[in-house]
Amino acid sequence: MSPEQTFPSAARLFPERLKSPWWIGHIPFAFELIGRMQPRTVVELGTYSGSSFAAFCQAVEASGGNGHVYGVDLWQGDVHMGSFDEELYQEMAAFTSTRYPNISTLIRKDFNEAAASFAEGSVDLLHIDGTHTFEAVTNDFETWLPKMSDRGVVLFHDINVTEQNAGPAALKFGVRRVFDSLKANYAHAEFDHCFGLGVLVVGNAPDASVMRLIDEVKADAAKAFFAEKGDAVSKHFESLGIALPQHGSYGAESESTSSSVTPHDGQSAPVAQSHRSLLRRVFDRLRRMVA
Repeated sequence: MSPEQTFPSAARLFPERLKSPWWIGHIPFAFELIGRMQPRTVVELGTYSGSSFAAFCQAVEASGGNGHVYGVDLWQGDVHMGSFDEELYQEMAAFTSTRYPNISTLIRKDFNEAAASFAEGSVDLLHIDGTHTFEAVTNDFETWLPKMSDRGVVLFHDINVTEQNAGPAALKFGVRRVFDSLKANYAHAEFDHCFGLGVLVVGNAPDASVMRLIDEVKADAAKAFFAEKGDAVSKHFESLGIALPQHGSYGAESESTSSSVTPHDGQSAPVAQSHRSLLRRVFDRLRRMVA
């Protein structure tokens, strides 16, 4: 079968909302995963401007299931992105209440505090995309692992941020180390494009269709298909000419206890500046890729 036949949800759907370039190359895989899995509960740790969150909602709606998507964030900022303006959250809240009022909920809490709102074994799909230090990602995974259901799948963004593709600030990113330390214990898949996505099947009784997907995407042709679909999304985003949100400096005055805000390794304003430089370099690289 052709990739379009093998991955029908990825082939059929195209994202309705694109607000930033950081994750959007993995939206086609998210469409396919949710289309097959039909998760009852999706939780995203680190929602920001909502491109991935909206894609999860769109896929849940398109699948015809009765799933619900929760976006957890303080919308205050972190050491990678700097501090956020309140308008970022307000725009997200307006979008979700208008477009997906019945299947989406924004939770404005730190990740550890929000975990208490979910029963053990209740989360089918978890997307970890908050602070990217090794300590923060480890904390997020360990805190939320008991919440994962027997069908549970965990996504990790930015497993392929390296000095070669993003410069020296990549040394502060620990997602690759966390993913590599875990993947030997779980069925998994990974993508290199769009700075990498790691997929761990952590449930004890995963869906057969999800396990087939994990095997299918290990083939070179499948990886190329999802990379091409992701590039098409990035090209579309570039054509929209959307200005990226401008963020302020992140320092001690804005720190809190959240893993989505507070650096777990004591970083502050100088590191925030290096990460903003990294993100600008990432966006410039994406612009060159789609030109």
